[in-house]
Amino acid sequence: MILKADNLKKTYSKVKGKEVPVLKGLSLEIKKGEFVALMGPSGVGKSTLLHLLGSLDSPDSGEIQLNINGNSYIYSNMTEPQLSRVRNNHIGFIFQFHHLLPEFTSLENVMMPALINGDSFALAGRKAKELMESVGVSERLDHKPSELSGGEQQRVAIARALINEPSIIFADEPTGNLDSANASSVLELIVKLRKEWSLTILVATHSQSIASASERIITLGDGQIVN
Repeated sequence: MILKADNLKKTYSKVKGKEVPVLKGLSLEIKKGEFVALMGPSGVGKSTLLHLLGSLDSPDSGEIQLNINGNSYIYSNMTEPQLSRVRNNHIGFIFQFHHLLPEFTSLENVMMPALINGDSFALAGRKAKELMESVGVSERLDHKPSELSGGEQQRVAIARALINEPSIIFADEPTGNLDSANASSVLELIVKLRKEWSLTILVATHSQSIASASERIITLGDGQIVN
């Protein structure tokens, strides 16, 4: 079991102090190597759940445990610097909007997490170039994000997510901002990389294509898992 969440609760404060419960005691388990699609209507809490599981946000209550290489990481027992190291070393994120840094080239964007992780500039550059070739954007190394198509931007973002060789990928609507041709191409790439890298993937999506490519579908409704 690579990931376990137990009784997660999360409430957000809205206008005039009104509280809106998003997750209401949600529990789940993800096996190592699984490709899981997280589905449900907009506003049901899919992104919130991914942010909690990826330690980008904290639940109001409940427990999350990540098991990597024989080590167990219980988020509530860890400081923010410790969580940051776990995120950078073991977790990859792919978002609907690529979040590439506009002032840097594609290559520099992909290198960034490796540099933060302590890799030398030469090593980070070598790893980034290899990854960019594997995702099909090796000819766009020196282009800035604004000079890339939507599909190319997302491929660069996928390469960036992989550079520190994560064990698990959290993807939030990774094809939601793409036309059908690019969405299909990016999905094929995710499926291919998942097999090559033995990745565990949890993807929040409305896409039936992604759901069909996954091994298991988890449907959210009213703050709980409904299937």
